[in-house]
Amino acid sequence: MGVLINLEENIRERWNKALVKGFETKALKTEDLPLFTLEVPKDKKFGDYATNIAMVLGKKEGKNPRELALLLIELFNSIEDKAYIDKVEIAGPGFINMYLDESYLFDIVAEAVKAKSNHGHTSYLKGEKINLEFVSANPTGLLHMGNARGAAIGDTLANVLKAIGAEVAKEYYINDAGNQIENFGKSLDARYREELGEAEVEFPADGYHGEDIRDTVRGYIALHGDKLLKLNYEDRVKALVEYSLEEKLEHIKTNLAKFGLVYDVWYKESTIHNSGAVEKTLEELKKKDFIYENEGALWLKTTALGEEKDEVMIRTNGHPTYFAADIAYHKDKFDRGFDTLINIWGADHHGHVARMKKAMEAMGYHGDRLEVILMQLVRLFKDGDILRMSKRTGTYVTLEELLEEVGVDAARYFFVMRNPDSHLDFDLDLAKSQSNDNPVYYIQYAHARICSILRNLEEDVAEYLDEEKVKLTLDIEKDLALKVGELEKVLVEAGIRREPYKVAAYALELATLFNQFYSSCRVLNEADNIKKNRLKLIMASKYALENVLKILGVSAPERM
Repeated sequence: MGVLINLEENIRERWNKALVKGFETKALKTEDLPLFTLEVPKDKKFGDYATNIAMVLGKKEGKNPRELALLLIELFNSIEDKAYIDKVEIAGPGFINMYLDESYLFDIVAEAVKAKSNHGHTSYLKGEKINLEFVSANPTGLLHMGNARGAAIGDTLANVLKAIGAEVAKEYYINDAGNQIENFGKSLDARYREELGEAEVEFPADGYHGEDIRDTVRGYIALHGDKLLKLNYEDRVKALVEYSLEEKLEHIKTNLAKFGLVYDVWYKESTIHNSGAVEKTLEELKKKDFIYENEGALWLKTTALGEEKDEVMIRTNGHPTYFAADIAYHKDKFDRGFDTLINIWGADHHGHVARMKKAMEAMGYHGDRLEVILMQLVRLFKDGDILRMSKRTGTYVTLEELLEEVGVDAARYFFVMRNPDSHLDFDLDLAKSQSNDNPVYYIQYAHARICSILRNLEEDVAEYLDEEKVKLTLDIEKDLALKVGELEKVLVEAGIRREPYKVAAYALELATLFNQFYSSCRVLNEADNIKKNRLKLIMASKYALENVLKILGVSAPERM
């Protein structure tokens, strides 16, 4: 683990040792180790870290927290492991503030320079196998803004989890069965006959109206002509659906690859149905007395699991519901050996979350091992107005159109920079602008500045990266070094809380501090000792910035 995480663990351990010593020497009455906070004060005058340990123990010990703090500090200082601590003071009603010596900043810089592309990475989740399923858009149309946001969030989260040691499989669930495919087939058939000149073709009420459906049919006709007109309706629709699903999936894969996203697993819903997995799942639930029949349908006793109503598993026509297939699919994920399942769904799936967790419990799994990240809608703005229409679909702007408009870097960053549970207003004009108001441009420009400094260095930078301690004297140097050291902590927090937007925020904070450093501190024309120290700090910043941009899926240009 990195300097900062080790430091915080060491401080906690030192306080625990101090408490144990207090119990053993009868200086303290309470023998239970209390839960106390260790936090970074917002105001630096209150130290580098602060704890409420004296206030937590005050009542149990029957002492005033400030009086108790004096005893606790004495115990703390008697523990030999100093853990970079320079001094400890009492503040306010009984808070204890800790001030660090500057050697920890030196070690942060040295650690980052040594780790290079691995800076910030850790084995925190080593051994954890995670299935991360996201996007999973129906292969009946083009990817839209909601799909694009899910793609950026999912891929960034996968990168974060891998960086902190987890084994992650990115999975796309292909909905190639059910009602949507039936409506898709009807739509294809109607457009096929229209394109071949049939008059007054009735288009299905629930059909797919996008121009891309016409494009698909025209592509089929260009290859195969009108030969399907000789077939009956069922065979014609089957042929059109098979061709179109393959075409749509290839289009989805191509555009996701352009977006920097390559999946590990493409899993077809039809596999669940054709393998008999739904039936096997129902049999298991029957054995556990969770299935009953009513009015010709099979129901799951979700009320027995705490839900408000039971759910249909097999309809009266004998067809399984989407819920039944989804239970079988998630069971299959667990059976493949995954410890944790993470799904990224649109907010409209909110009602499906609790019942899926309960269904997993009915199957014998821990419901909390199925996690769902709900994602709110995206609104596109251009020239200050909401952009609703697409030239290609007639209804929504596609991922492909967005990438043509703003590029991969801006798209990925903008989609990740907000918490998924908040609505996202995507400003196309801002995303394209080359100004400091555009966070992507601002972050990338910081990296280009670093590269410019290194290009202008006459000597080989390697000779400045020896093991000698770095001495940082200005506040901006110290702030930048501390921010470099925070990367591992940010990645761990973003990973375990499933909050990749914190990585985007960190990238902007790091770039901001570097740009302030660049404006305040000369490098190339300074004395050798200052030049050496600042070059080490610059190299540490370079690795931190490159690593976080890579996790975000954003490029790190050397010139701009």
